[in-house]
Amino acid sequence: MLHRSLLRQKTVTVPGIYRRMRNMGKINYGRLIVAALVAAVFYFIADGMIHGKVLAEAHKAAITGAGKEMREDPTSFVYFAAFDLGKALVVMLLYVTARSRFGPGVSTAIFAGVVGWFAIEVVPNLANLPFPFYPKSVYWEWMAITFVPMVVGAILGGWIYKEA
Repeated sequence: MLHRSLLRQKTVTVPGIYRRMRNMGKINYGRLIVAALVAAVFYFIADGMIHGKVLAEAHKAAITGAGKEMREDPTSFVYFAAFDLGKALVVMLLYVTARSRFGPGVSTAIFAGVVGWFAIEVVPNLANLPFPFYPKSVYWEWMAITFVPMVVGAILGGWIYKEA
């Protein structure tokens, strides 16, 4: 049982671990949402270029190779926008929580972008590598060309976010 005086301290001691919560400000949810929206718009545009131009032939080959016909889906943009908004929220939440440990700034945003890229782009593509839907080279290209946009989106969002 923790003593009451420990509960009132800004520094909490866990066996072998010290956490300083003194530097952590309150999350500015309004700025978090705006930052995530800006990052999402950037991700949406970048993903449109990546998947609509760079990887378009690979996507077409995968779809026709699966025996499906290529057709336009007018609702596809809604799904892509929802994915990019979710991606932006994850990256911005990483940035907001990392600020207390690493401080605000570009290096923290880069950290959030790299971790987000790894979790959102690399891990799912690594899981898909054994399946023959795409050639393995397409998965590697996909992972490589999404790195810079993930980091840039995190920097854009980090530039907007300020704590309350």
